[in-house]
Amino acid sequence: MRLVAIVVLWLALVGTAFAQSQTAAERETAIDKASAQLRQISAEIEAADAEGASSREQEIREIIAGSRSRLGPVNTEIQAVSDNLALLGPAPKENEPPEASAVAGERETFNNQLTMLRGQRTRILANIDEAIALLGDISKNRFLRFYSDLAVRTASLVTPDLWKGAAEDFSKLRGGVGNYFAQWQASSGDSNNVLAKVAALFAAFAISLFMLGPVQRWARRYVNTKVTAREPTKARRVGAAAARLLTRLGPGVIGGLAVIETARAIGLLQEDGLSVAHAIWVSLIAFLLAQGATAGLFSPAGPDWRLTDLEPPSNPRVRVYMLAIFALFGVKSVAVAIFDAAGGLTQLSQMVTGVNAVIIGVLLVVLSQRRMWAGGAAPVKVRSGADAPGNGEANGQTARVDESFWPSFRFVVRVIGVGVIAASVAGYVLLADFVVSRIYYLPLLIAVIWFTRALLKEATLWADRRLKSGKADGQDPAEDETQAFVFWVGAGVDVLVFVLFLPTLLALAGIEISSVRDIVMRAFSGFRIGGMFISLSDIFIAIGTFVAILIVTRGLQGALQRGPLAHSRIDPGIQNSLVTLFGYFGLVVAVVAAFSVMGFDLSNLALIAGALSVGIGFGLQSIVNNFVSGLILLFERPIKVGDWIVTNSGEGIVKKISVRSTDIETFDRSSIIIPNSELISSTVTNWTHRDRLGRIRVPVGVAYKSNPEQVRELLLQCANEHPLVVRYPEPFVVWQDFGASSLDFELRAYLRDISKGLQVKTELRYAIFEVFRKEGIEIPFPQQDLYVKSLPDGAPTPAPAPTPTPTPQQVAEPETDDDD
Repeated sequence: MRLVAIVVLWLALVGTAFAQSQTAAERETAIDKASAQLRQISAEIEAADAEGASSREQEIREIIAGSRSRLGPVNTEIQAVSDNLALLGPAPKENEPPEASAVAGERETFNNQLTMLRGQRTRILANIDEAIALLGDISKNRFLRFYSDLAVRTASLVTPDLWKGAAEDFSKLRGGVGNYFAQWQASSGDSNNVLAKVAALFAAFAISLFMLGPVQRWARRYVNTKVTAREPTKARRVGAAAARLLTRLGPGVIGGLAVIETARAIGLLQEDGLSVAHAIWVSLIAFLLAQGATAGLFSPAGPDWRLTDLEPPSNPRVRVYMLAIFALFGVKSVAVAIFDAAGGLTQLSQMVTGVNAVIIGVLLVVLSQRRMWAGGAAPVKVRSGADAPGNGEANGQTARVDESFWPSFRFVVRVIGVGVIAASVAGYVLLADFVVSRIYYLPLLIAVIWFTRALLKEATLWADRRLKSGKADGQDPAEDETQAFVFWVGAGVDVLVFVLFLPTLLALAGIEISSVRDIVMRAFSGFRIGGMFISLSDIFIAIGTFVAILIVTRGLQGALQRGPLAHSRIDPGIQNSLVTLFGYFGLVVAVVAAFSVMGFDLSNLALIAGALSVGIGFGLQSIVNNFVSGLILLFERPIKVGDWIVTNSGEGIVKKISVRSTDIETFDRSSIIIPNSELISSTVTNWTHRDRLGRIRVPVGVAYKSNPEQVRELLLQCANEHPLVVRYPEPFVVWQDFGASSLDFELRAYLRDISKGLQVKTELRYAIFEVFRKEGIEIPFPQQDLYVKSLPDGAPTPAPAPTPTPTPQQVAEPETDDDD
């Protein structure tokens, strides 16, 4: 049979061998070509030919893409050859008989193919690593050159030649703008067509102004009306901030799109004009974003709806100066875009950039003055209620941050402002503009990051609350569980936000966008550290798969509780066990799916489990014991949620059976956390194991002169008249003993719900006492007589004995006729 399998395998491979050899040869040629290109680029970098190396940056990216496209087929072929080699079985050892010549030939062929393919994979990976290293070198050289250019000194702002050259450039700009519109007018045809296009453009401007004016004001009033009508919670504050931000950005986005698309439709925006239009639009959006951020941060109106606890500054000009900085930089960005589109206006661009930096520097110096922030910004109002649980400074008190921070912060702002002014005047315009641009972009980025972070947190917590709202028991999670969940949600959101905005932070640091894109693509497509291959995309997909499966599992658990199980006659304890087991099943599926997405060989999990078993044997015995015991409790169900049990640790109602322990709520409303192993290894009394039917005992003692038959009938009468006592099994009375001072009886009765036993016992005792009092049956109590034989010397003479106090029976005994 082995020989037949080999022949069939050989016939299957003979038809593709030639094609595979051609593919392997072509791939070998491509690998050699890529290696030669990389050696040439590396030589240019070593020769300090930065321009030549940078111009071939795209070529390096194509080499990486081509190498990765070849890596997949090579891995596939390696797997196929390995599988074919496995079909041949292991090679015979020295002392074993040799295999057939055909088998040996096929084995040698497969081994040669495997060696060749592994060699190609090694060379491909080497080319990828070398190309990535070359991109890193080019990016590093460009980064260093960028910062060295910032230190280049140009003409000072106080130099008359600069202003003279700027005036000449401005004259050229006017002529260029005139020529641009003249060319557009000439290309538009007759005057009627031009007027129609101009009318369309003015209509677009009118729509934009209408959106930024009446529509925006109406939207803001509408949102404010809806917001102020509700109580401000943390989630509502985030939602209100999002709505207010949309009321500011929405009209700007729509109005800008209307103008740009109209100008493009009438042919007014060519390639150069389109860059100017985009600069205007982006500057407008950035200004509206800054306006919304400063309004939410510093506006004294509606302090309960502010997203931060910072008190606003007392001087309203602070916000005006801040918005002026954003407006000035936006105008400068538009002007520079116009200068770049016109071409060759270097001195005008330098003058505008320098003057803009000086004005912004002056504003920073003004903002750094103490009087601008007096009475605000430093105090932090601590919110009370749900937003500040367990806070010792709640109830609307005001906490102070470190008072040394704000003077230090103002000092840094003042130094930056003075430095920007000095750099601009001294001729370091590029350096001053770089600092001003970071001041412009960084607060916007911080606002976006902060708002995105708050929005993601609240959205996640809202989704979790919606999923938990369908719990069958209707109980809220414990406070410590809620705090732990909030903490981990916050940590996960922080990591996600950091990863999302890290490329933007790298770009702000001065790294080229193309280099940032290379870094991101390298991280997501995968990189090797030693022999380990790490891919952020696989990691994120695995995390997303894990979380998604858990969310689906929790949703299905809630659906089961609210749907089929809630409308069935299944015992609540069985329902809880089914839901818990379904949750465990979903967790296992989520873990396996996540590992599969990350590319782990699941067969290796057996090795990991074997390694962990050693640690389990030494240090985790109790944990594993409790886990297995928990599974036994869920499957065997000696106890279930809702049962009334009695253990060595106490008694109460089972509230939750978790992985490690079981939560029992006592009748005093305290919780007993019992390890699952104790419930399996020790004796447990379960009052409601099969059903809630149970028996109670009420002991009663009567006087010796009482009629036992009458006592028995009265006790049964009290039991039968109680609504919670069942008729079958019937209640009965046991005459237990002749006591020291009473005849001891015990009433035994069965209840429909044994959990009502204490209540029924109490009610039966009331009834028994009342019927005994009416029938004259005495309930005796022990009495003792004390005889004093002698008194110590000097002791006072005892007083005469008091008149005997009648017994309770004598007090309660009704008068009777002597004839009886």
